[in-house]
Amino acid sequence: MEAVDISIAKYAMNLVVQTATTAIRDEIGLLLGVQEELLFIKEDLEMMQAFLNDALIEDVKCCQMVTTWINQVQELAFDVEDCIQEASDHLMKKSCLSVMCSVKKRDRIVKKIQVLKTRMVDVSKRNQQYNLISKRNNGGPTYNENEGASTRLIANVEDLLVGLDEPQKELVELILKEHVELRDDEPWKGKVISVVGTGGLGKTTLVRKVYGCQQLKDCEFKCFAWVTVLHPFNTEEFIESLAKQIPSDAQEQLPNRSIIEMVTNYLKDNKYLIVLDDLSSLSEWEKIKDILLPTGNESRIIVTTQSRLLAEFISHPSDNIYQIKELSKNDAFDLFCKVVQKQGITIDMMTQAGLIIESCGRLPLAIINIGSYLATKPKTNAEWKTMHDHLSLRLLNKPELAVGKTVLSFSYDGMPDHLKSCLLYLSVFHNHKEIRRSRIIRRWMADGYVMQDQDKMAKEIGKGYFYDLMGRSLIQPSQMSTIIVNGDVKRCEIHDMMYQLILSKAIDLNIVSLLKDENLITKRDKARHLVITGGPCKWDKGVLANVNLSHIRSVSIFGKVGDYLRYDHKMKLVRVLDLEGTSDLNNRELRSVGKLRHLKYLGLRGTKITKLPDSLGKLSELETLDIRNTAVVRLPIGFTKLLKLSYLRAGFDLYNNPPHIEQITGINKMMMRGSFGVRAPRGIGELRSLNILGMIDIGRSKGLAKEIQNLANLRKLALSGFTKKNGKTLAKVIDGLKHLRSLLLRAADDSGLSCCLESVSSPPEYLKSLKLYSSLGELPVWISSLENVKKIHFSYTNLTQDIKAIEKLPNLKILYLLGASFKDVNELRFGEGTFPMLQVLILEEWIKSVSIEKKALKRLEQLKIRKCSSVGVVSGLEFLVQLKEMEVVVSESESDKMFVSNMQEQLSLLPEIPELRVIKR
Repeated sequence: MEAVDISIAKYAMNLVVQTATTAIRDEIGLLLGVQEELLFIKEDLEMMQAFLNDALIEDVKCCQMVTTWINQVQELAFDVEDCIQEASDHLMKKSCLSVMCSVKKRDRIVKKIQVLKTRMVDVSKRNQQYNLISKRNNGGPTYNENEGASTRLIANVEDLLVGLDEPQKELVELILKEHVELRDDEPWKGKVISVVGTGGLGKTTLVRKVYGCQQLKDCEFKCFAWVTVLHPFNTEEFIESLAKQIPSDAQEQLPNRSIIEMVTNYLKDNKYLIVLDDLSSLSEWEKIKDILLPTGNESRIIVTTQSRLLAEFISHPSDNIYQIKELSKNDAFDLFCKVVQKQGITIDMMTQAGLIIESCGRLPLAIINIGSYLATKPKTNAEWKTMHDHLSLRLLNKPELAVGKTVLSFSYDGMPDHLKSCLLYLSVFHNHKEIRRSRIIRRWMADGYVMQDQDKMAKEIGKGYFYDLMGRSLIQPSQMSTIIVNGDVKRCEIHDMMYQLILSKAIDLNIVSLLKDENLITKRDKARHLVITGGPCKWDKGVLANVNLSHIRSVSIFGKVGDYLRYDHKMKLVRVLDLEGTSDLNNRELRSVGKLRHLKYLGLRGTKITKLPDSLGKLSELETLDIRNTAVVRLPIGFTKLLKLSYLRAGFDLYNNPPHIEQITGINKMMMRGSFGVRAPRGIGELRSLNILGMIDIGRSKGLAKEIQNLANLRKLALSGFTKKNGKTLAKVIDGLKHLRSLLLRAADDSGLSCCLESVSSPPEYLKSLKLYSSLGELPVWISSLENVKKIHFSYTNLTQDIKAIEKLPNLKILYLLGASFKDVNELRFGEGTFPMLQVLILEEWIKSVSIEKKALKRLEQLKIRKCSSVGVVSGLEFLVQLKEMEVVVSESESDKMFVSNMQEQLSLLPEIPELRVIKR
C-alpha cells in the first residue's frame, strides 16, 4: 500500500512545541493559571513528536486508522498553537473593555486549554492502544541527512539537453516555410505554430532552443518576445511582459501611448516572432489574439500546449502542429548518464538504468528527476534495483496515474521531512512561472518553515533548502535568470506537472485551500494557507462570508483583491499577507491592515498603492515589508515602531523598472527628486533588527544619515537623494557598517556621490556588491581594496578615466557598465591578466572601441553589448576561451550588420564556438 505522508504532522508538531515552550518561558500559563496544563501539553506533544520522528515514511501503511490518527495529531497541534496565540494576544492587549469582559475572555481561554489537554490524553492513548506507529525498517530507500551539499547537481537544465538536433531542425523548417492564405475572419491561422505534448516531454526546452537559433535571427524579425502564459490569465501582466521586450526605440517613439496601444500599434506594423509558452485554454487565446493580430503574413506565433484540440483550433492547416515525442532509447540513456554522472556505472547497473528509463516513459523531466535522486545515493546495483522495484510497484498499484506524476511523486516521497514541507508550501504560488528566491525564503521564515539555529541564520538555512529542491530538479532556474554565476539562482519556476502534484498533495493534506473564481477547493475547514485566484468577490455574497478563517496563517491573492481584505477581522492569526502584483489594490483597502497583529510578512510589490496606512505601526511582529515598485514616497510615522523588521524593500528597481511604472501616481515626484527612494521618518535608527534596507531617500538630512549608523546588523543598504551637504556624514555611516555585504548609492546632485566616496576611510571589509548610479568622475582609491566584491554596477557615473582601479579585484565576477558610465573615454581596454575572475560583462555604453588582449577576461562566460552602434570596433574575442554566449542589440543599419558579421568571424576562431544572440531594436 502507498505510504502515509507524516511530514506535515511532524512540521506542525515541531512548530507547536516551539510555541508552547515560548509560552511557558514567557509565563503565559502562569498568568492565566494554567501553567501545569501547558507543561503537560508540551511534554505530551514532545512524546508524539518523538513517535513521528522515529517512524519511517515507507513503514506507515495507508490504513484508515493510521491516517485518522495522523490527521488528529496534526489538527490537535494546530489547535494548540491557535489557543496559545489567542492567550498571548489577550495578555498583551491593552484593552479598553471592562474588567468583567476581560475575565470572561480569560475563562474561555482557560477552558480551551483544559479541553486541549483532555484531547491530548485521548490522542496519545490511541497510538499506544493500537500500536499505530513504531520503529521498524523495511529496507526501502532512505535519505542521508548529510547529502544536502551534494544535491546541488543541476543548476541549469540546458546543460543536459540531448536528442534535440533533429526536432530543432524540423521545427525551424515549419516556422520558416510559406504558409497558407489568411482568412479575414481568422487572421491568425497560418501564422501560429503549435508545439504539442504531455507535461515533462520538453516542449519549452525545445522551443527555447529554437527561439535562440541563428536561422531565426537571420530572418529580419523586428521583435522577438517570449511570454509565459500565467494561470489564471491576466491581460495586464501579459501586456506588460510583451512591452518589456519591444525594442526601446519603439517605446521612445510612442511615449504618450498607453501600454496596450504601444504594443498593438508596434506589432501591427512590424514583423515579429512571439512565443506563448503554456497556453492551456481557448479563453486565454481569445484574450490574446486581438493583441497579436499582424497585418502581413511574415510574423510568427509559436505556442506550446498540452491540448491537441486547442492546437488544432489555433493552427491551420494541421501540419502547422508539431507533436513532440518521447526520447529515443539512446538519447534517454545519454540524459540519464549525464544526470547521475557516468563514472562507476557497471554492466548490471546499466541494465537497471534501462529498466528505470522505461519506467519513466522516456520523459526528460522524469529522467532528470529520478537521476537527480540517484545521484545523491551510493552508486550500486542494489540501490538502482530498489529504485526500479519501487517505481514498478507504484505503476502497478496506480495505473491510472501518468508516468511523470508517478515518478515525481516517488521523488517527493524520498525527501526529508523539512524539504517536503517546504516544497508543498510552494503550492501557495499559484502564479508559479517566475518566483524570486527571496520571496520564497522570506515567506518560509514568516510561516515557521525555516528557523534559525545556533550556527546559521534562518535566511541561510532557507537558501540551503532552496538549492536542495533545485538540485533535485523539483524546481528549475527561471528562464528569466539569464545571469547565473556559480549556481547562484535568484529566480525559479515550477514545472506545471510538479506544481499540480504539490497543489494536489497540499490540498489533500489540508495545508492549502484554493479559492478559484468563487469556488473553494478544500478538504476540511482548517487549512493553514488560503490562495485566492481569479475574479474578485462581492462583500457578504462571496463564499468566504460563511467560512471560518480564524485558523488561516497566510493569504496569497493573485489577480484582483476585490473585497477580500474586508475579511481581516476573521483572519486574526495571519502571518503572511502576499498581495504582490495585484492589479486593483488601493490605499483604502489597506487601512485596517494594523488589525493583523501577528503579521510577519507584508508583500505589496508591484501594486499601485501610493501610501501606507498609519496603522502599519501596530504590526509589532512584522519582519518583512516589500513595497518595491510602488508609488509610496514616504513611510508613515508608525514605521519606527516595527522593532522586529529585518527586511525593507522600497523605491524602484533602477535597472529593470516595470513598464507601467511611469503611469503610477506619485512616480513623477520621485523622478523630480532624482531619488527613486522613499522618505523615512526620524527614529529609523531604533530598528536594530534591520538586515536589508533600501531604497531610502535621505535627502539633505544629516540626522537621518547618522541614525542609519545605529543599524549595526545591516547586510544590504540602498540610499538615494543625498547631496554634498550630507555626503561626508554618509561616509562615516558606511565606515561604521562593518557587516555590510551590498551597497547601492544614488546622489541627488553631481557632487554628492564623489564627496561621499572620497570621505570613506574604512570601506566594509566583506562588501560583495557595489552599485553606483550618479556622477562620480574618478573612482575612489579604496575601491581596489575590495577583495570580496563579486558584483559592480556603474551607471551615470561619468567616469573620466578607465577602470584600472578594479581590474585586479580577485573575486569580481559580474560587471555592469551601463549608460553614461564614462565621459570622454573613447577606448575600453582589457589588458593582459586583467579581470581574472570576471564571468559576466554587460556593456551598455557609448564608446568607440573595445580591445581585449590575450589572457584578459580569461574566465568570461557571458558578454552582452547593448548599444552596438556606439561601439565601432571590438577586437580580441578570439582570446575569450571560456565564452559561452554573447548578446548584441543591433539596428537595421549597415554598420550594425557589419558589426555582427565581425563578431561572428572572431567567435568562429574559438575552440568551442559560443552562441551569438542577436536582438534587433
